[in-house]
Amino acid sequence: MSASSRSSSVPLAELAHVDVSLGGRPVLVDVSFRILPGEAWAVVGANGSGKTTFLRLLRGDIPPDRDGRGRRLYALAGPPQPSPIGLRHRFGLVTRADWDFWREQAPATSVLDAVCAGFFDTRLLHQPPTETQRRRATEVIDQAGLSGFADRRMVELSEGQLRAALVARALAPWPALLALDEIFDGLDADSRERVALALRAAMASGAALMATAHRPEDIPPGVTRAVLLHQGRIAGQGPLAELDFFQPPGPDTDPRPSPGGAPRTSLPASPGPAPAVPPLFEIENADVYLEGRRILSEVSWRVGEGERWAVLGPNGAGKSTLLRLVMGELHPAQGGSIRRPGLALEAGTDLRDIRTRIGFLSADLESAYPPRTTARDVAASAFFAGVGLHAVPDTVQSEAVARCLRNLGLAGLSQRPLGSLSMGQRRLVFLARAVVHSPRLLVLDEPFSGLDSSARLRAAAAVRRIIRDGAAVILVTHRPSDVVPEITRILRVTAGTVRADPA
Repeated sequence: MSASSRSSSVPLAELAHVDVSLGGRPVLVDVSFRILPGEAWAVVGANGSGKTTFLRLLRGDIPPDRDGRGRRLYALAGPPQPSPIGLRHRFGLVTRADWDFWREQAPATSVLDAVCAGFFDTRLLHQPPTETQRRRATEVIDQAGLSGFADRRMVELSEGQLRAALVARALAPWPALLALDEIFDGLDADSRERVALALRAAMASGAALMATAHRPEDIPPGVTRAVLLHQGRIAGQGPLAELDFFQPPGPDTDPRPSPGGAPRTSLPASPGPAPAVPPLFEIENADVYLEGRRILSEVSWRVGEGERWAVLGPNGAGKSTLLRLVMGELHPAQGGSIRRPGLALEAGTDLRDIRTRIGFLSADLESAYPPRTTARDVAASAFFAGVGLHAVPDTVQSEAVARCLRNLGLAGLSQRPLGSLSMGQRRLVFLARAVVHSPRLLVLDEPFSGLDSSARLRAAAAVRRIIRDGAAVILVTHRPSDVVPEITRILRVTAGTVRADPA
C-alpha cells in the first residue's frame, strides 16, 4: 500500500522529547518531530549538529535513550507501534556510509543484486529475490536513469551513478519514507539530474522525503519544509522559504572568485616558478588501467613550483584516478611515465619520502582510517605519510597539529575519534592533515564537500594560507564557487583525457 493511500493526518513517524547519546555523549536532545505521508523536508544545520543521527533515529537504525522520557512511534500498516521492526524496509536510507561500503567492501556486487537486497533491509543479497522483486528492481533501476546498468558492478559506477543506484535500492520496496544524507553533494550537473530523476519517481509514488543539505542548491526539488538542528536540538521547523539558515559569506571573507574572475580580496599572489626550477611532477603520455579498463588515456601534464590548478570534469571522467597517479598510488601503463624532479630535490627519490612533502585529501583516504583514530592523530599522521599514526610526533609537530586544528575550529574535537564526528567535521580533520606539515604540493579532491558555510570559509582560509606560503595546489571540484581566487589555471578532464585551458 502506498503512502498516498493512507490518511494524511496520521504521521508515518513521530518523535516526542527524544534524546540520543552515542558513546556516552549526547547527540540529540529533546527532539520532537512528526512527518506525514507525502511530505518533503530538508534537514539543515551546521556540521556536527546531529543531522545524520536524526535521519538514523527517524528510520529506526538507532534507538532513543532509555531515560523514560521520550517516545518514538511508527504508523504504517496498522496501529502505531514504538518499534520499527517489520517496517524498516519501507523506510529507505542512503548515507555516505552506504556508498563507502559498496566502493570498498562489496565492489563486485552487481547493481541488480544491490537493489534487490533493499527488499530485505540488508546491504548484501543473502537469498534469491522473487520474480516480482526482480521486475520491480529493474523498473526502479530504469527510473533512476540507469537502464542497461543492472549487470554492472557497483565499483564500476561513477559517483552519480552509484548514488542513483542507491536511491533505486531504497525505492525498490515501495518506501513510505526516503531519508537521504547529502545525496547531491559533489555531483556534477548530469549526475544530479540522474539522482533527481530517481527522487521524482519516489515522490510520485507518494513517499515522504527527508534530505540533509548544507547548501540551498543541494535541497531536492519538491522540498517545501525544513527542520533546523543546532547542537543536537531542533532550533526551528516550518516552511522552507521562511527558514533563514543559508547565509551567504561576507564580502571580506568570500573564498569565491568574483563574476569577472578577479579575487574578492587583495591577497598577494604567489611568485611564479623560476625558469631553472624543475617541475614538481611531470606526466608524459600516460595511460592508466583499472581492472583491465582504461581510465586515463595519453595524459601529459606538468605542475611547476607554486602553480595553482583547478581540475574540472564530470563524475566518472577520471579526475580522482589522475590524483592517484600524481600521488603514486597508481602507475602509468608501459610507454607512459611520471617523474617528480621538483619534489625529489628536497625529499629524495623514495616515494614514501616524497609523500611527506605532499598534502592530500580525498574521500578514499578518509575511509581508510580506522574509526577509533582521534582527530589529533589523523592530523599528526601527515608528518609520516601513513594511514594512521605509527610514530610519535615531536614537540614541534605536536604544536603544529594543535595550531592547525585550532585554526579550523577543531580544538575541542582533537581527542574525539573519527567515528564520533559528522561527515563535515571529518572533512575538516583531513584538511588539517593535508596542510599541517606545510607541504610543497597540496592535492585536494572535493575539499569543501559536506561543509557548512562557516566551515567552508575556514577551510578555504587554510588552503589560501598554504598558497601564500608558496605551495602548488591541485583542487578538484564540481562547483565554480569552490575555486579559491588564487587558482589561476584550469585542467579539464573528459572521458579520460586531459586538456589545459590557456593560461
